[in-house]
Amino acid sequence: MTQQDRLFVLIQSLTRTEKSYFTKYARLNATKEKPDYLLLFEYLSEAHKYDEVELKKHFKGEKFINQLARKKTQLKDKIIESLSHCHANHTVEASLRLQMNVLPTLYEKASHNKALLKEFERQINDIKKTAEEHECFSILIELFMWERGLLSLLDINKVEKTTLSLLETRQKFQNKFNQELDLERASLCTELILLKDPKFEWLESRQQFQNSVVGILEKYDLENLSIFSKRHYYFIKCSYYYFVQEWESAREMAKNLIDTYSEDDIKNIVILSSYKHHLCNYLIACNYANKIDDYPDVIDKIRAIDSDENIRLFNTIHFRMLIYYLENHQFEGAISVAEDIQNRWEDLCNIVEKRRQLAYCYNIAIAYWFGNKMESAIYWLSNVLNFEIARQGQRFINQARIIQLPIYYDYEDNNLENRIDSTRKVLVKKNELNNYRQIILSGFRKLVRCVNQQEKRACISEMQLALKQVKDEHNIKVGDLECLLFWSKLKIGEQALTEK
Repeated sequence: MTQQDRLFVLIQSLTRTEKSYFTKYARLNATKEKPDYLLLFEYLSEAHKYDEVELKKHFKGEKFINQLARKKTQLKDKIIESLSHCHANHTVEASLRLQMNVLPTLYEKASHNKALLKEFERQINDIKKTAEEHECFSILIELFMWERGLLSLLDINKVEKTTLSLLETRQKFQNKFNQELDLERASLCTELILLKDPKFEWLESRQQFQNSVVGILEKYDLENLSIFSKRHYYFIKCSYYYFVQEWESAREMAKNLIDTYSEDDIKNIVILSSYKHHLCNYLIACNYANKIDDYPDVIDKIRAIDSDENIRLFNTIHFRMLIYYLENHQFEGAISVAEDIQNRWEDLCNIVEKRRQLAYCYNIAIAYWFGNKMESAIYWLSNVLNFEIARQGQRFINQARIIQLPIYYDYEDNNLENRIDSTRKVLVKKNELNNYRQIILSGFRKLVRCVNQQEKRACISEMQLALKQVKDEHNIKVGDLECLLFWSKLKIGEQALTEK
């Protein structure tokens, strides 16, 4: 991407508030009502694509157009400068750093006029008080230099004692800051491992986690950690329980983590992003622990967050939402999620592995099937059955071969007998034709030969009874079997299809 392209993308990425702020900021100290770079900004802000030929034609006769490259660089620098001011107070630390900018000037003035010492001291104390309240240890460490500067301007007899006290306090803050950095490093390493291997199934991931992260947990007492350190600690601890496959303990740690956020925390746009990420982690932990009762509340919290979702967060949220709605037979909600997924399908395929793509297609097909949108169900089912060769996710393809039978039955497909034969051959070849699948194939072979509704109902009831018996005897819980049991209940009228 060229520099000019990057400038255009930067402008297009600005929010309405950021654009409005820049328009006002650009006029500050300007000799003209609209500086050249502001004219250029307004044009690019309204453009649908970057076209330099059209741009030069639009500004034909303007002097700046002969130095377009320089003017674009100037515009880019002004936008970055504007953004830094626009978002200066989005975090406590950023706000405090803005206040610290005046300390060198106040120190210089107090050096020449002792009457200003109180103002210099007040500014330092105000910054320090807020930094301590919000555990901004890097700010507190940097303030040491200005506290020493203040001492140098005061009574020489107090300097030694006060300096030693300041040194001791700075060391305390330094230790806290080092804890945060240590736990943050371990947390980030953990996150990188989980991106590739969410359940620590690979030997390489397990060794990496064991060598670089596990020992960190033993170094720190949870009660003495700062709030930021606690968040890193809980995330690592949750991941540790993934590592040892103690799913309920992992869920508890994930819950402890999201409970560290206050209402004031999540008003902050920077902290909000972290909170959203940890809500997603809680959804994953609940799923591993097979306890998804909290899903609706967590999903509502995620939806209430008014911020753009990057594609990885979108993936986690929507995959879990889809599973929740399907498991609770809330097919209207499942279809709504499926439609959101369709709109970002290309982006999703760029970041998720083949197994997750197959899982999406399979679950979306089920959502549309039970939501009575048969054309869409068949489209997504076909995506599974015609999926490119993939080592992982074969179970979804095998299950899709089974659920295609009731789907095409509901679709009143005339080719159902051929599909039954084809499914049998493929499953035999793959050594996947187990007991319950044989019952399903035999049941559908009988079903297509039934001549009236009474016979069909009796056939489905017989198949359902046989499947229940196999499930109970062997304690089986797999996708295609569960779908067939639910479908059979609908067909014989045992269960009404209603939203919960």
